[in-house]
Amino acid sequence: MSTAPRNPPFRAEHLGSLLRPSRLLNKRHAIQQSKDSDTDLPQLEDDCIKEIVQVQNACGIHSVSDGEYRRHMFWGTFFPTLNGMKEIFNPDPEIFREYVPDIAAFLEDEKVPGESVICDGKISHTGQSSYIGQFEYLKTIVPKERHGEIKMTLAAPNWYHLRYKEGKAYPKEVYSSDEEYFGDIAKAYQTELRILYDAGLRNAQVDDPNLA
Repeated sequence: MSTAPRNPPFRAEHLGSLLRPSRLLNKRHAIQQSKDSDTDLPQLEDDCIKEIVQVQNACGIHSVSDGEYRRHMFWGTFFPTLNGMKEIFNPDPEIFREYVPDIAAFLEDEKVPGESVICDGKISHTGQSSYIGQFEYLKTIVPKERHGEIKMTLAAPNWYHLRYKEGKAYPKEVYSSDEEYFGDIAKAYQTELRILYDAGLRNAQVDDPNLA
């Protein structure tokens, strides 16, 4: 049984990912359709994050997040920025486990994921966190005495591995077993969390919607 202390300075918290404002969704859609420039996207994200932080404060929520407004999807940029992981576009549907909830949702609509991330080499952390900027911005709009309440989220270590059928999650010439694969994933998480901790983060949440 875990003996880790469980005394956060609040009684309840939200998931972390909040509804994106229409103007932010519309902006991203226009950029994706090559109908707009992404030059002013960061400023729009800043403005939307300021507003959602104010909403959380007004509601009395102490585990403040940025609503994951800078992310296209909740899993963010941790995996794609690791050494040994690459983004793939229009992947072969045959590589996926059809019963995994997020894959099944696509198949029900007669679609497949347009992109995914998969191992193509030995996995390691680069030493640079793609989440530091998100955390540092929150620190500028949350009072210093509440920096310990800021929440950052990461996708579960098994998120992409679970998507793929047996033998498809990594090259066999790179890893001989799941244990080796997850061993390097664990080291990457340890590095990421250490970087964020050293920057002042004290509330990290690992998300695994497939358990819900």
